[in-house]
Amino acid sequence: MSFVAQIETLRTLGRRLPRPLDLWVRAGGRTAFRLYLLARAAGACGPGARRRVGKVWAVPPEERAKAAGMYWMGHPLVARRLHVKSSGRPDADCYVHLKEHLEQAGWRFPVDRALSLGCGHGALERGLASLGMAARYDAIDLSAAAIEEARRLAAAAGVENVEYRVGDLENADFPDGAFDLVLAHQSVHHIEDLDGLCRAVRRTLRPGGVFHLSEFVGPDRFQWTDAQLRHLNGFVATLPARCRRMPAGWLRPPVHRPTIAEMLAADPSEAIRSSAIVETVGRHFRIVEQRELGGALLHMGLSGIVQNFDADDSEDVARLEAFFELEDRLMAEGVIASDFVTITAIRD
Repeated sequence: MSFVAQIETLRTLGRRLPRPLDLWVRAGGRTAFRLYLLARAAGACGPGARRRVGKVWAVPPEERAKAAGMYWMGHPLVARRLHVKSSGRPDADCYVHLKEHLEQAGWRFPVDRALSLGCGHGALERGLASLGMAARYDAIDLSAAAIEEARRLAAAAGVENVEYRVGDLENADFPDGAFDLVLAHQSVHHIEDLDGLCRAVRRTLRPGGVFHLSEFVGPDRFQWTDAQLRHLNGFVATLPARCRRMPAGWLRPPVHRPTIAEMLAADPSEAIRSSAIVETVGRHFRIVEQRELGGALLHMGLSGIVQNFDADDSEDVARLEAFFELEDRLMAEGVIASDFVTITAIRD
């Protein structure tokens, strides 16, 4: 059942949704509000929470985009900005940079075996196949439906060196000394037992192996700072209506700081200990590189509306660049922090 169909089913059952959250749902709003409503109506808290959350995240990215809009990182101008921050070049993402960095350190590619944590629908592994990072990939995700789709898409793309399986990173059990490289792309911020996961990753890495993360490390439970909310809502308020319109036609309401109860009901794992990721990884590994990607304003500021900015329209480009400059300036001044980072860490 699609996200939109699920919402309509809830409405027919007489579920009344509070404003402004109701506006977010009708507008197909991504982020915690959408998950909150789905999970709350389904009773997400309790023993079956992770299973139910897994079903929510099983919705394919393309279907989510139709209802909720393009993911903010998917816009070509945002992607170019993130490439520059993660690699120093607009044409190279963090994985191209990782490979080049390790080649300079004497690594030879492809490595024998790599592990992908929280692989979702498998886009990362399919992308890495052409990069020649590893001869073989193991990829795990909580959602059985996502794993099934990842297998289908890999087969359709002719990618034969990835083994997908269902697994829970809260109870990680990997073979000892099996991997040269462990990758985590926007998955570790859903983990409560960060030390347990890091111990499991350390055990499964061969000596000298690398743990690479591209992660949200911002406020736990999306408890946005006053400065974040003030600046991102203030900037979005200056945009013309067509830039603030959600896919269903509604003007996006201002972003608010969700309550802890809302976050727990939405997805008990969402940003559960995100602010502790860097420190925890540093206690278990030697961090050799950490790059700040920003996102403290852009993440929520562009959520649900980024597709309205035409990369070929000079006015839209100027608007996005002004938002980029605002985030960079406030980061440099220490008003906001970087909510997203890439980390390259070594198992000594």
